[in-house]
Amino acid sequence: MLRMCACIALLFAFETAAAQAPKAATPAARTEAYLAAAVAAAPAHPTKLTLFLAEIPKGGDLHHHLTGAVYAESYIQYAAEDGDCFDATFTMVPPPCDASKGMSPASRAVTDYLFRNLTINALSARDYAPVAGDASILVHFFLTFFKFDLVTNGHWPEEFAEVIHRAAIQHEVYLETMLSPDKFKSLPLGAKVGWDPNFDRMRAKLDAAGVPALVAESRKNLDDAEAGERKILGCGTSTPDPGCALTVRYIHQVLRDEPKEQVFAQIQTAFELANADPRVVSVNPVQPQEDYLPMSDFELHMRMFGYFHKLYPKVQLTMHAGELFPGVGKPEDMENPSHIRDTIEIAGAVRIGHGLDVLYERDPRGLLAMMARRHILVEDPIAIHELLGPGVVGGDLLPIYRAAGVPVSLATDDEGGIRSNLTQTFARAVQGYNIDYYGLKQMVRDSLEHGFMGGADLWHAPEGFDRMVPACAGQTLAPQPASLACRAFLGASLRAQLEWKEEVAFARFEAHY
Repeated sequence: MLRMCACIALLFAFETAAAQAPKAATPAARTEAYLAAAVAAAPAHPTKLTLFLAEIPKGGDLHHHLTGAVYAESYIQYAAEDGDCFDATFTMVPPPCDASKGMSPASRAVTDYLFRNLTINALSARDYAPVAGDASILVHFFLTFFKFDLVTNGHWPEEFAEVIHRAAIQHEVYLETMLSPDKFKSLPLGAKVGWDPNFDRMRAKLDAAGVPALVAESRKNLDDAEAGERKILGCGTSTPDPGCALTVRYIHQVLRDEPKEQVFAQIQTAFELANADPRVVSVNPVQPQEDYLPMSDFELHMRMFGYFHKLYPKVQLTMHAGELFPGVGKPEDMENPSHIRDTIEIAGAVRIGHGLDVLYERDPRGLLAMMARRHILVEDPIAIHELLGPGVVGGDLLPIYRAAGVPVSLATDDEGGIRSNLTQTFARAVQGYNIDYYGLKQMVRDSLEHGFMGGADLWHAPEGFDRMVPACAGQTLAPQPASLACRAFLGASLRAQLEWKEEVAFARFEAHY
């Protein structure tokens, strides 16, 4: 009885606090008061906060790995359909499934409840518990990619459909996802050509060896995947999936934990593809930064990126940077080289992903000031930081970057691998780091302002969200602005279209409060 009374009292306090916002207050102020009350009441009454965060407009997810975003259950289904097997380590292998070698048909993970759950845990970080031979969640997480690697390249339409649908139903309007459009064929091309320290000669050799043909093949791979995805989602039919309205762009990932000639070949293929195909908007190195080759070849990699960025200046760069943190590597490895600084100043990145070691790099105050001055956005996947570096860094760099004036957007990274989504990331921001409604709204706007979709900005200045450009200033927020000048401006800029769409969504959202 006492517990029931306490819950009723908390609920009453929640409703009272939400009602205290004056009726004359702005819609944003009323919405902020509602969120503050919902956060205060959440420990005993989470419904209000859960629904609020599910429905809030979320802008774009700018740091998203396609294969890491797909849930383990989907990979199990693909393997079962393909007739593949699981070995004793729950790694997918081709048939035949030799029981004497500890292999099981993948279909077993569909029908056998216990085996299915053990498989899901092995293919993700769900319910992770350290055991002998698997004592690090960081290592466990990265090894999951090898376990389902067999099926990833053969099921792009289904993977695209899954992640695009999930993004759309969470009220995202834009998604940039990382993948390898060449399906890793640039790796053997680089090995075949071999290393040449003269970048001009190396590039010429690779072009002669087949990079242009690989670019054409990569474009076809994307064409086929998109056609299959749109068929799955019912795009163009009378009942299209919400994902059909999502704007999607691709980032060509580069496996950096490979020999330098193979890294160069990937970067070259990626830049040439991005230069030829507007759907591919950036190039980004992936794989654990603390591993030997990413560390020992770091400066060489940065010079490779810088070289191609000068050749193809229209290709903007977002790059993993500063993924080290105390305990994962030697302290001096975070200071020299200064990974975030060099990624920006040598490679030419205008966005970085993670940025966990910013306080441990050379001249952190100067680095933060430089990032703020240059408007370098940080893509912050809070959930994965907390999971893989608990008690060390977590998402506590979010307030550090924001206090320094560095723009930030919330991201998922590998939502399937860590069993999360963007809504849960928003929840961690408000409950773990005291981000209020105004802060969430600013990060949503930042995600679209710093996206690589192209086009002029709706806002008058970078992070200047107080005033739109003259053509659209003062317009009533409706799907189609009344002004001909504003409609013309939006028609000429995909970025401005998405930003306007998001402002309309915010107005509708705030009208509920």
